[in-house]
Amino acid sequence: METWNPEKVASWNQAPKLHYCLAYDRQKAELFVTHLEAVTSDHDGGCDCYVQGSVASRTGCVEAQTVLKKRQLHTAWEEGLALPLAEEELPTATLTLTLRTCDRFSRHSVAGELRLGLDGVSVPLGAAQWGELKTSPKEPSAGAGEVLLSISYLPAANRLLVVLIKAKNLHSSQSKELLGKDVSVKVTLKHQARKLKKKQTKRAKHKINPVWNEMIMFELPDDLLRASSVELEVLGQDEVGQSCTLGHCSLGLHASGSARSHWEEMLKNPRRQIAMWHQLQL
Repeated sequence: METWNPEKVASWNQAPKLHYCLAYDRQKAELFVTHLEAVTSDHDGGCDCYVQGSVASRTGCVEAQTVLKKRQLHTAWEEGLALPLAEEELPTATLTLTLRTCDRFSRHSVAGELRLGLDGVSVPLGAAQWGELKTSPKEPSAGAGEVLLSISYLPAANRLLVVLIKAKNLHSSQSKELLGKDVSVKVTLKHQARKLKKKQTKRAKHKINPVWNEMIMFELPDDLLRASSVELEVLGQDEVGQSCTLGHCSLGLHASGSARSHWEEMLKNPRRQIAMWHQLQL
């Protein structure tokens, strides 16, 4: 197995590197990514980092991710990624490994990603190797702004409380005429892929930095909580009164970075309001 060598790494350029090993279990029909290690520079940002893996095949896309670890110049994970994948899909499937960082304000960003074909030729199964991560130019630095909200769960009442507090730096790719228009947030509660309920806040003035301070309550049995998620869609209005999406985000264990850690904190702390900022995406 190829191991991390500080002298060798010193000769590499500044692009982040990821160490990985692929294996396939025919009985479980799962692709395993193990021996995960990352080498980053001082400029890659974030105090924590994690690896997200996704497999795209003809039948869809599945994802998995590691835990957050304190980012160092060399970071290693004890666990691997398990991704369900039918054996007949293996030759045409594509694996994407993404290294993400998370700062002390729970804002996450992409440090780089690696795309691998699973035909067994370009990336042999069972061979541990290093790959250079490519930075994604599509990852926005400012994005579509950020939204501040708190979530809490009341077990005795089977209630999920979502408090939309405010947003900042909302941007619109549509036109400057949307500035100052009313803006609201549509909140959708989902269990796995099924939509259970959706509600919407009142409209707030000033699109760039709106303030709502509005609570939305959902009835949700405790046994459905872990597999549930909350989707937020920030909506503005154009000149003719039509709604347009200014940004969205999704909270739950299916997500990554702050969107996942926020849900985990809520699960660990029942009845306590947990507030976090979340980056909106267009």
